[in-house]
Amino acid sequence: MPSSLSAISFRAAVMLACLSTYAVGLADHHDVYLLAGQSNMDGRGQVSDLSKEQKQLTGDAIIFYRSVPRESDGWQTLAPGFSVPPKYKGDLPSPTFGPEIGFARSMLNANPNQKLALIKGSKGGTSLRADWKPGVKGDPKSQGPRYRDFIETIRMATKQLSDRGDQFTIRGLLWHQGESDSKSSTELYQRRLEELIVRIREDVGVPDLPVVVGEVFDNGKRDNVRTAIQAVAAASSTVGLVLSEGTTTWDPGTHFDARSQLLLGERYAVAMRELPAPTPAPAAGSSTSVQQRTDRPNVLFITVDDLNDWVGCLGGNPDAQTPNLDRFAQQSVLFNNAHCQVALCYASRASFMTGMYASKTGIYNNSSKSAHDAYHRAKQMPVWFGESGYRTMCMGKIYHNDHGKKAYWDEIGPKTLRWGPEPPNGRQFTKRFGKDAQDSLAWAALDIEKGGMPDEQIAAWGIEKLDQEYDQPFFLSLGFYKPHTPMTAPKRYFEQFDRDSLTLPNVLENDLDDVPEIGRRWVLDRSKLIAEEAVKQYSPTYRRELVHAYHACVALIDDCIGQVLRKLDNSPYANNTIVVLCSDHGWHLGEKNHWRKWMPWEESTRSLLIVRTPDAAGSGQVCQRTVGLIDIYPTLAELCDLSPPDGLQGLSFRKLLDNPDGPWDRPALTSTKAGNHTVRSDRWRYIRYIDGSEELYDHDVDPNEWHNLANDPSMNSIKKQHAEWIDRLTESN
Repeated sequence: MPSSLSAISFRAAVMLACLSTYAVGLADHHDVYLLAGQSNMDGRGQVSDLSKEQKQLTGDAIIFYRSVPRESDGWQTLAPGFSVPPKYKGDLPSPTFGPEIGFARSMLNANPNQKLALIKGSKGGTSLRADWKPGVKGDPKSQGPRYRDFIETIRMATKQLSDRGDQFTIRGLLWHQGESDSKSSTELYQRRLEELIVRIREDVGVPDLPVVVGEVFDNGKRDNVRTAIQAVAAASSTVGLVLSEGTTTWDPGTHFDARSQLLLGERYAVAMRELPAPTPAPAAGSSTSVQQRTDRPNVLFITVDDLNDWVGCLGGNPDAQTPNLDRFAQQSVLFNNAHCQVALCYASRASFMTGMYASKTGIYNNSSKSAHDAYHRAKQMPVWFGESGYRTMCMGKIYHNDHGKKAYWDEIGPKTLRWGPEPPNGRQFTKRFGKDAQDSLAWAALDIEKGGMPDEQIAAWGIEKLDQEYDQPFFLSLGFYKPHTPMTAPKRYFEQFDRDSLTLPNVLENDLDDVPEIGRRWVLDRSKLIAEEAVKQYSPTYRRELVHAYHACVALIDDCIGQVLRKLDNSPYANNTIVVLCSDHGWHLGEKNHWRKWMPWEESTRSLLIVRTPDAAGSGQVCQRTVGLIDIYPTLAELCDLSPPDGLQGLSFRKLLDNPDGPWDRPALTSTKAGNHTVRSDRWRYIRYIDGSEELYDHDVDPNEWHNLANDPSMNSIKKQHAEWIDRLTESN
């Protein structure tokens, strides 16, 4: 097999284009039909159920069968038995057959003088989502194995015809598949099938190749796929449809029996004859792309786990070393007052990837068990981009379980160790305190080769994607894990800092004294030994060690992101790519006696958000307006000139990219468990707990949120204004 799919596609296209016209004086001319799909195209009808007459073919028909790793011995006379049922180890012909028998008989009866040549490359249990994915031209890693095998099968079969002196014309494609994609949405399967058809036409060099798609059997569980198949046929004059009405199966609603396989083939023939004949193939190299490039921009969407404001451009700690993020901020609009909608990984990402508040998604923690129907119905951001004509790709932690569902994306990068590697000697708290300290705050300076960290691998994959050519705009998402615990990083990043001189965070010893009981309990009831007490007990220097480790992990991420951004800036996509970089939430390092995230206070909710667009007038400026991560989705829709999906609750901040000081009156809403909300405006943070207790902080004079003003009667109007925002935003569901 050739070393790359680009070579396969090129040679196949050239060969088919060169050989698809008639030649005078050569031995034979064959009308070639391609058959592809899964089990019902491969065939599960029993040959033993056919009558003697049904087994006979009149006229001339040959077949080249290849279902890797099984294949026929070159071109063979067509007869029942070109199918490989599960666990079958014998030679061809096999005991089963597919729709090729009924198709060939019907085509030959209609035109006895033609010579048929069928190229069949089907296999049971394969999906359009993965196995048949056409991917990106020239990028074999992005394409499914069945698609690669099928293009190679066409090349092999046509070469054999050519080598023996025959001529041929590629006349059409028969496709039957969908059972393995029964859980796909109608829109998603329709888009994938349309992409497959366009791509097959490109790779065989016949831009209007007639295609007939067959309905999957109606067992009541495949309505989405059936509707999509019908829609694909209805939308094009060069695509026909074969209905499954009147067919039967020998098993519970999946595999057609012998009678129905014959009927299916006959219907394919009728539908194929009704389609217009293809025009002559173009000259080699002139085929069109899968999707012509549009003026819409690409999107590079980068997320970072557990990153607070300890970034140079945000000024959260003077010792931060983030030159790449700082340089990027100078080229972009830096949102200095951006906040997540839930300060926890899964819930935050569920919010900004759907554009919905937690009160609508129902997700407040790291589980989807509480998810409302609205979340299950939501148009996830990558799905929406894919349906809008974008190639969607991701690697790393985009959702809580990395990529979310595989069906969201066209391409997913390889798996990594996620938050690892672990400290070589084990996690410190686990060894000392066991289960008494739930928060296992661990760190290690690792002896590890360059490129061995998961985040380095994510950066390398992103660079590889930016080094490829695409025939459509792309949505490339990279999710970096650090500084999430365990705070492990290569030694070289620790060596950038002098631990003894590091600035420790400002911590007020009795900071919880004026916090309502619910808030105090969230901190103090986390485990038998809360993290703050465990830090104190572990060693006098452990707080400083953790601060050092956090800085080192942030420096690692800065380096990784810098590599990706440099590649982008030196690529053909530099002037047509929107870059959004955000952290999913903040992180406490002892403030309010708390470590980690999840709380309703500034250290938990404040997120890094930097947006660079090719033509924004405000680039290089800092926006002080309070925005939420929920606003990213509608902003990208406006920037890409696309109609946003229904149900988004965020608000596009597109105008702030041109005028960062422009008007913006909506605060950011963050929720902590159902019924507990915090509103962050430009100046104030207001918290209202489910029992009605409150907190209020004035950031103009109290940026550390040390003094709760909620019980001050003079603050009643401020509290009322902010409480109205809670009611307005949570009631808009």
